[in-house]
Amino acid sequence: MTAIIVSGHGQLSTGLLDAFEMIFGHNEKIIAVPFLKGEGIPQLQEKYQVVMDQFPDDNILFLVDVFGGTPYNSAVQLVFDQPAADVATGVNLPMLLELAAVKENSDLETLRQQLKMINQEGFKIFSEVIASANKTLHTIDEEDDLL
Repeated sequence: MTAIIVSGHGQLSTGLLDAFEMIFGHNEKIIAVPFLKGEGIPQLQEKYQVVMDQFPDDNILFLVDVFGGTPYNSAVQLVFDQPAADVATGVNLPMLLELAAVKENSDLETLRQQLKMINQEGFKIFSEVIASANKTLHTIDEEDDLL
């Protein structure tokens, strides 16, 4: 089993978890740990450690907002020599929803690979989506003309 710790600057993590719970309901193995104004690495690591201690037999996956930010730096210092823990950046709601759907039966490496796929498939630019749809419709119209 894998426990997920969501963290980021300000109330990002609590907002993501709130949105997640509106869709999926409560999941006891997904915990939000906000990084608040006035806190530094020691305070955040202490909060992380309290959550990690709740899941001594589980893999731990941190989902944080920004590579190189304090939530990231705090987490990597805790997981540096732990093969059963890792940190991924760029946390967002689609990532959290997808991971929750697959995490129960997945090991940490499978979750890492899933994260890469989720992020690639989840990133969209409206104008490109519309252009692609229009191109597809245009191709279908041309095929109909040939019939």
